[in-house]
Amino acid sequence: MSPFKRLLVLATAAGALALAAPAVAGAPTVQPYSWKPVEVLGGGFVSGVVYHPTEKGLVYIRTDIGGAYRLDRATNRWVALNDALKRADGQLAGALSLAVDPHDPDRLYMAAGEYTGPYARGGALLRSTDRGATWAKTELPVKIGGNEDGRNTGERLMVDPSQGAVLFLGAKDGLYRSADHGATWSRVEAFPKVHVTLVAFDPVEKTKTGETAIVYAGFAASNGGGGLLVSTDGGATWGLVGGQPKGLIPHHLALDAKGVVHVAYGNALGPNGVTNGAVWTFDPDSGTWTDITPVKPGDGDLFGYGGLSLDPAHPGVIVVSTLDRWGRGDDLFRSTNGGKTWKALREKSEHDAAGAPWVRGLEGKAGRAMGHWIGDVDIDPTDPDEAIYVTGYGLWRTRNLTEADRSGRTNWRFDDEGLEETVALELVSPPNGASGGAPLISAIGDIGGFRHDDLDRAAGSRYFDPHGGTNRGLDYAELEPDILVRTSDPTPTGGFRSTDGGKTWIAFASAPPRGGRLDTGRIALSADGKRMVWALRGALPQVSSDDGKTWRPVQGVTPGDRLDFTPVSDRVNPSRFYLYDSAQGAVLASADGGETFKTTARSLPGGRSPRAVPGIEGELWLPTFQGLMRSTDGGDSFKAVGGVDEAGLVGFGKAAPGQAHPAVFVWGKVGGVEGVFRSDDVGKTWIKLHDDRWGFAELRALTGDPNRFGRVYLGVHGRGILYGDPPATASAPAQP
Repeated sequence: MSPFKRLLVLATAAGALALAAPAVAGAPTVQPYSWKPVEVLGGGFVSGVVYHPTEKGLVYIRTDIGGAYRLDRATNRWVALNDALKRADGQLAGALSLAVDPHDPDRLYMAAGEYTGPYARGGALLRSTDRGATWAKTELPVKIGGNEDGRNTGERLMVDPSQGAVLFLGAKDGLYRSADHGATWSRVEAFPKVHVTLVAFDPVEKTKTGETAIVYAGFAASNGGGGLLVSTDGGATWGLVGGQPKGLIPHHLALDAKGVVHVAYGNALGPNGVTNGAVWTFDPDSGTWTDITPVKPGDGDLFGYGGLSLDPAHPGVIVVSTLDRWGRGDDLFRSTNGGKTWKALREKSEHDAAGAPWVRGLEGKAGRAMGHWIGDVDIDPTDPDEAIYVTGYGLWRTRNLTEADRSGRTNWRFDDEGLEETVALELVSPPNGASGGAPLISAIGDIGGFRHDDLDRAAGSRYFDPHGGTNRGLDYAELEPDILVRTSDPTPTGGFRSTDGGKTWIAFASAPPRGGRLDTGRIALSADGKRMVWALRGALPQVSSDDGKTWRPVQGVTPGDRLDFTPVSDRVNPSRFYLYDSAQGAVLASADGGETFKTTARSLPGGRSPRAVPGIEGELWLPTFQGLMRSTDGGDSFKAVGGVDEAGLVGFGKAAPGQAHPAVFVWGKVGGVEGVFRSDDVGKTWIKLHDDRWGFAELRALTGDPNRFGRVYLGVHGRGILYGDPPATASAPAQP
């Protein structure tokens, strides 16, 4: 199935639409752009941290939907390692687990996949011999849930420290083994079919074939709780560790030099829903379990334990993190005597988020808030003063961890430069003059959105206030670009209006009947900013002519079995609106400010996110999995744009010199080639804007810049916002 068919819905309405045969176009030319992140910093769940045990300074992080990163110590920036993933492999950006080879620091492995449901892509094992700069791929016999419950546990992918060619991978249905550096895999038949959360080796003993004999595996049971399994013959046979805690799931495990096992437990997989937990040690020589929990949950203080790390150079030093301690706030605890006594770090810690001031706005707290979803914490094994802990919106790093043993005060910095994990659901770039000329405004999942006054500095942008959690819809008035509206899922009326270019926002006074719907859908603002048409997901569209004080249903819309409407405003005529009904493959048009609509086109191919062209009344473009459709008569008829085989998103930017029509940008397939493209001649010819270093696995938003020719903004799923500019030699693009 085409990757776009996962995103676009095929229309099934009756009727027929004659589509003109597109002109034949050759392969697009290639003009690699310069691509940079629109700096937000973080913005998504960092699910784990992996330090190399011996190579000083080598550390990786994994994210649930944004791939893996390696820290460049010279620049103090995180380097994204999976940007080359293409559409068919988009779900491989779910980095469920990372593994390093203790004896070969150049080797890196990644268990990749986002979901395990029936429609999910199969999992893959990505293998690198150059620290993630390039990868080889092995398709796995199992699906991988990098964005599912339990992604905060681990690591479940591990390299045998005694035999580097041997790897174990824990999955939802048991344990898998490779003996050839991850090139091929087979199920460990002696292992039960349970959800594996972690794998760990104790290299104290070897088998006759030179592999590590003692292997531990944590698991979650289908009927609740979990436990710890052990093998003493290199994984050939397995048994439960005797005397272990009941009803708890191992989240993280570490062994000290004597082979003593340290385990952080929760009563659910997490990162949500954990209400109980503990920290225990197990001495395999004596068979003794010891409860070393810093603070026990209970009495209204419900939480579990997630992260756990040891300092290999200083026996007895342990750091653990609480998980889902929503009432009193999560914390880190540090012990220097093997867990006999603990010191809480939050009270005296200092957190510096000056580079990303939005973080404090998100947390709703000032000063010392540690964050949420602290599913992992790791001490640098080569530097006892460095540690990293993860949160649902990024990571924090300290360089003075041992100061906790003296004054108790540790300093943490939001060291997320280079890490961009937001999901931009809508992007707009208003014309010059919009309250100081911010080039970009974004609506973002989970954290809200921004007015990006400075594309290269998060601190130079304005965080939406109120941020409103997931923002889905965003539009500006083409003739009055200081006026903007946005939709926001968890807020009382679900929407906000700005009259100063997004600097400040006022909530709508009312909202259409939501009927319990959380998804606030898309909204369109008339060209003069006086009218709005709003389509909550799963509901009939509503119109307002008084800035959201009152709403009424639009007329002329015939609901189908499924309600999925996208409203679009004409960018010239304030009285014209359009509705795209993806369920019925129809376009409807209004000439009275969105009060009444009539169906103008039927049986269009399945698509999403139609766009009206700035400066041209009645011109509407629709991306579909059967190509790119264009209407020049207000949606009455559509013609296929030549050479475009598939289209997922379309947008417009400043016209090329000597051209009247805005430049057209499309994410899709042109002339059999996948990628992001630009046309300066209304679709007659196309230029591909990147080489294979960029795959743009899945885009959620796209727009050109009306003020700067050639610039385009991309909302990449799980990789933040990128902006691209033509190279200095753009007048002479290279042939592929």
